[in-house]
Amino acid sequence: YNLRLPDGTKIYLNAGSSLRYPDQFSGETREIFLTGEAYFEVAPDSLHPFIVHTAEVAVRVLGTSFNVNAYPDGKWIKTTLVQGQIETRCGEKSFIMKPGTQVAYNKETGKAECMPVNTRQYTSWKNGYYDFEDMPLGELMQIFTRWYNVKIEFAQPELEDIKFSGRLKRYDD
Repeated sequence: YNLRLPDGTKIYLNAGSSLRYPDQFSGETREIFLTGEAYFEVAPDSLHPFIVHTAEVAVRVLGTSFNVNAYPDGKWIKTTLVQGQIETRCGEKSFIMKPGTQVAYNKETGKAECMPVNTRQYTSWKNGYYDFEDMPLGELMQIFTRWYNVKIEFAQPELEDIKFSGRLKRYDD
């Protein structure tokens, strides 16, 4: 689902995701609340920072392009910066991110780290395909579960750790 907010910000919402936002922004900030995954192209406004809230992480933006993956059933909340600069807060820790980096917050341990990544692997979904590299089959099946609304169970749990690389189009047979 794609939408444009009243301030001109474009948002691409991935499967199984929801977004809460006001009809019109008022006050000093533009704040929204995300469950799931979304890609943002934030309209610049240096006087009114854009803030994305998830259950445990907040991302503060002035104008940029980035992805936030914060599904409730996931172990991680991942913020991936494509363009611009953002600040990601995870509890008491804060990261000023540069393009091509990702902050990964582990919801179970409360630990977070910032690392360089191939942003295409984390944002390709918005264009109808998915790039992945050395992804465990269990994680890949979580994506299929959301995309196709199916339940996938492993008869042999050790298969979840097999890693795959590739590119899939969402709507191909």
